[in-house]
Amino acid sequence: MVLIRRAHRLLDRLAQSPGMRPWLAARYERRFARNSDENLFRGVFDTFEQAAASAPATRPMGYDHPEPAAMYRQRMKEIYATDYPVLFWLGQFFQAGARTLFELGGHVGVSYYSYQRVLPFPAELQWSIHDVPTVMERGRALARNTDTLGKLHFASDLAEAANADIFLAMGVLQYLPQTLAERLRSLPTLPSVLLLNLTPLHPHASYFTLQSIGTAFCPYRIDREDEFVSSLQDLGYRMRDAWINPDKSCQIPFRADRSLTYYRGYCFQR
Repeated sequence: MVLIRRAHRLLDRLAQSPGMRPWLAARYERRFARNSDENLFRGVFDTFEQAAASAPATRPMGYDHPEPAAMYRQRMKEIYATDYPVLFWLGQFFQAGARTLFELGGHVGVSYYSYQRVLPFPAELQWSIHDVPTVMERGRALARNTDTLGKLHFASDLAEAANADIFLAMGVLQYLPQTLAERLRSLPTLPSVLLLNLTPLHPHASYFTLQSIGTAFCPYRIDREDEFVSSLQDLGYRMRDAWINPDKSCQIPFRADRSLTYYRGYCFQR
């Protein structure tokens, strides 16, 4: 992380040198367009659509493709430092009687499989995941041979979140055209608990950037932190806990003012 920040600062200093920025920008654009194995960001935009329109033609857009659907298998077998706040709060709410969990953007069940290794799941637990169609199709096929507990379900409609005790979103809110509050307002009833993790928030601004995940390009939302929190409080949620994810960063070359050195996590409850 320290080396990444140093490299980012060096790049910014070089970009200020006369004649250097156009050359560096063109060089990075080529790297971004050809990327196949890095997590890269490029540009700052006012809207989701502007970020999408800026994408090179070298990769598809978004996660709804076979290659992105096959990612993150290693995370099914490991617990990371960023997982522990969520594991703590899940344990608390399971003990308090929560039995239905709706996960937005849970991929093929990455956290469902990894968390059951260290957290006892209630016998009556129902864990539902809503993601893009290609990812859910892959998840259903995987579950037929892998879900030994039989508690995993893939939800075709976000409306199923209205019946959940816990709404879980980890590393997904940044991919939505709408804010989380806007999505929640579409539900007939609101979930009791929001567990949010790996969320990029900026202290002073809301904007989009473009991400390259190696297999695709993704418009990438970054909300202003105080507006994000207040939008959920306006829905009747109170913040139970907040934490940072220090091993997650969003480094946008030539835009140190819009880069992030850590992500955020929250527990909200109505």
